[in-house]
Amino acid sequence: MIDFRFYLVTDRTRCAPRSLASIVHDACVSGVRAVQLREKDLSETDLVSAATRLSKLMRPRGAKLFVNVSPFVDRDTAGVLAASPGVDGFHIPDEPSLLVEFRALFPKLLIGASTHTLDGVRAAADAGADFVTFGPVFETSHKPRPEGLDVLREACGAAAVPVFAIGGVTAERARECRDAGAHGVAVIGAVMEASSARSAVRAFAEAMGEL
Repeated sequence: MIDFRFYLVTDRTRCAPRSLASIVHDACVSGVRAVQLREKDLSETDLVSAATRLSKLMRPRGAKLFVNVSPFVDRDTAGVLAASPGVDGFHIPDEPSLLVEFRALFPKLLIGASTHTLDGVRAAADAGADFVTFGPVFETSHKPRPEGLDVLREACGAAAVPVFAIGGVTAERARECRDAGAHGVAVIGAVMEASSARSAVRAFAEAMGEL
């Protein structure tokens, strides 16, 4: 089910003045097969609109779209998103109870979950996640206390589902994450802030040997 190894997480504030749609388009053209729409401040209407717009860009290229569950995504909004032919699933914050709820509501959709501890990885898998992101693995400007590769290795060993390393992952570090047991990597700034999203994605493809 998880047939991708490179997972793009959006943040439109980090690609301005370029549009989010243009970055996602370039990323998917270059081979990205999964995107998480993570715009926590969008209203219900704007989030649905953004998901619809991105899905039209991604669908012809076979890329999967996941919508991050933010404070604006209640059951009704989630239902609207789930009914869209371009939305493949949701990504849940580190809240096992919320994950259980969404797993029950949308049994046929893919569900990802953010995790930050070994217990969190196990709890997410037990709650029905199809995959998890784990991190931050490396230091970032937003999260200066990384878990490191050794903890990532433990997390991958403890997980019953695919683990994507996140947090400060660059093309150069992507292979280290895969060597530590990660199914793949998830990135934000490495693509969102790059001068060329296409070049950034190609660098990851070269480093990992695939996308």
